[in-house]
Amino acid sequence: MRKTITLPLAFAAALALGYSLMPRIEAPYTGVGSVETLGSVYERWKSAFEIQGHPETVNIGLGYSKSLSRELSDGQGQAAIDLMSGQVRISVKGLSAERPYDVWLIDNHHSGNAIKLGPMSAKADKQVFATMLDRDRLNGFTLDSVAITLAGKTPSEGGLLFGSPGLLQRVYYTERYWPAANLRTVGHAEPADQAEVPFGFLLPKTAHAATAATTDQQLAELIAKGQKLFTEETFGGNGRTCSTCHRPDRNHTIDPAYIAKLPPSDPLFVAENNPALANLEKPALLRQFGLFVANVDGFGKPPVMRAAPHLLGLSASLKFETSAMGGEFTEDNDYFAEHDPIAQQDNRQTEAIGWGGDGAPDGGSLRDFAKGAVKQHLPKRLDRVENVDFRLPTEDELDALEAYMLSLGRSADINLAAMTFKSPLVQRGLKLFNTKNNPGETLSNGYPVGGTPVFGTSANCNGCHMNAGAISSTTGGNPTRDTGIERMRDQLHHLADTSVAYDGGFGQVLQSDCGPDYDQPCYSDGSVDPRNIRPADHPRLNRFNTPPLVEAADTAPFFHNNSVTTLEETVAYYNTESFNQSPGAFTSKGVNRQVKLDSSQVIAVALFLRSINVLENIRSSNALDQKAIDQANANSVKSVKLAIADTQDAIRVLSEAVINPYPEALNKLEKALDYEHRAVNGWFMTGGQRLRLLQQAIALKNQAKALIVTEG
Repeated sequence: MRKTITLPLAFAAALALGYSLMPRIEAPYTGVGSVETLGSVYERWKSAFEIQGHPETVNIGLGYSKSLSRELSDGQGQAAIDLMSGQVRISVKGLSAERPYDVWLIDNHHSGNAIKLGPMSAKADKQVFATMLDRDRLNGFTLDSVAITLAGKTPSEGGLLFGSPGLLQRVYYTERYWPAANLRTVGHAEPADQAEVPFGFLLPKTAHAATAATTDQQLAELIAKGQKLFTEETFGGNGRTCSTCHRPDRNHTIDPAYIAKLPPSDPLFVAENNPALANLEKPALLRQFGLFVANVDGFGKPPVMRAAPHLLGLSASLKFETSAMGGEFTEDNDYFAEHDPIAQQDNRQTEAIGWGGDGAPDGGSLRDFAKGAVKQHLPKRLDRVENVDFRLPTEDELDALEAYMLSLGRSADINLAAMTFKSPLVQRGLKLFNTKNNPGETLSNGYPVGGTPVFGTSANCNGCHMNAGAISSTTGGNPTRDTGIERMRDQLHHLADTSVAYDGGFGQVLQSDCGPDYDQPCYSDGSVDPRNIRPADHPRLNRFNTPPLVEAADTAPFFHNNSVTTLEETVAYYNTESFNQSPGAFTSKGVNRQVKLDSSQVIAVALFLRSINVLENIRSSNALDQKAIDQANANSVKSVKLAIADTQDAIRVLSEAVINPYPEALNKLEKALDYEHRAVNGWFMTGGQRLRLLQQAIALKNQAKALIVTEG
């Protein structure tokens, strides 16, 4: 006869509660950062890399480094290391033939351990080097960088050119040759198959290669470190962090409404509380317009006022446009040619960063952006002396910050061709947005010619914002254009403070005819209007980067200086003479893309933009809720709070519309938000209860999405 054991109800409940609170193996906390997003970036890079062939060869760009080089040098080159044979080949241009040079390998995993490989030889206009590596001599060595030095000098004494493997290169080689199951600690491991890769021990590795068993775990560790740095690290400065101006719960930006709710002690207001930093910001403009002082043209020149751009979907908007891609400005080529060799040192490319497209120092890459931001916004004093007023991020920290920023938001642009919206108002807005061919246009050599804008036929948006992103449908790069913003009359922040300098956008060349009356100084790139839209005696341009539009509706105000406050006003701006009489109203081939919409069509386009923003809010919020389901209590609650911010954004974006085309979807979102609040705020909430509430919230948001759009 079987015995039945009966437990008191209270004891059973306590046992269940105890089980739900048992320690779990916790994944690293990545905040809003997404392993899936960064993984997509990595897979695209990996495919392109492997198409080139010879993945066993590590290629490293070499160039001048502001932080490491002991003297200025125009030298540029490439190092190639064959992991199968141990052959090293290096070729460098731009070094004097009158001086001798040495080649070094550097291992930063062992406190800067460096090994000299030998001297370079002059050959025609180059310095070259070739050798076969000695495996026994290098055993246990990890390749972190290559240095070219003056002969007889170490890299720290006489380094001229430096180069390092890039972040995605490190991930690739860790994944391909260094499965963590075979690792002990970084720099003290044996390769997965020494017979297959004789010099595999040299492979560059990520900082987390020894602790992450899979590529996803490796990426998660990188994102988590970057998230912690982004939100907590002050870099020896004034108390601000990256997240002071790029708030994770505000789409990694900040605006006047958010600022108004912050306490006076918030580090954002350090200029108000520290006399030594009184000129770090213009407090009235910061509070009223969300504008920051930015010395984009150099610290010896007048600063301009700029908004904090959101950081979502960065990986889909960074491609720098050059004439080789179909761009029209030689100044873009000049900038790329100057900065890309520096970026190549870290196996990256110059990218379209910031409002001007040139917002990062050194190589102009996203990785470099953090260095400029620390110096601009985080110093203890305005002297800005490195290692006194701030410290720059280390190489590993730059990798982690880059990984975090690349993991934010979506990993690719949306596919508008696959979307059919349930509201005819929104569907009309989509058609207007996507139509970029004016009546009467014909094709010549593959490009449209002729045609005249006809009232109410096209919003001409898709040309610069392909699939509502930041990429030109013609060039495949991020276009930097003069769309007339700096020529607008009565810009609000100029009315509030007449001392504010005009912003010339891309470039640092003095220009004397800026502003609406062509009588103000600013700094631009020297490019001129190629189609004589500007007055003949004032042809200079003020070009700015193209932002993505998927996230536009919940990242107001708009443009680089927050000069327009609502989405509908922003769409209507393109009906004005400021835009239609700007060079930006014409394509790089001179095709007319002026906009002539009536008021109801302005609303339709804005409703379309609101709709795609809500869809992105739902995607992001659901991903964060799912992350919370997979996490233990503390991190789970933090993730739900971030999901709540996205759900609230979706509700706000629909509620603020002049006309709400989706009232039933709004009702679903409001119910989902209630479940999310209960998942965070419930007393004695067990993991199982939170799971059920979040699953219900996800289901409701998916139902809201189905009420908005059909995809496929």
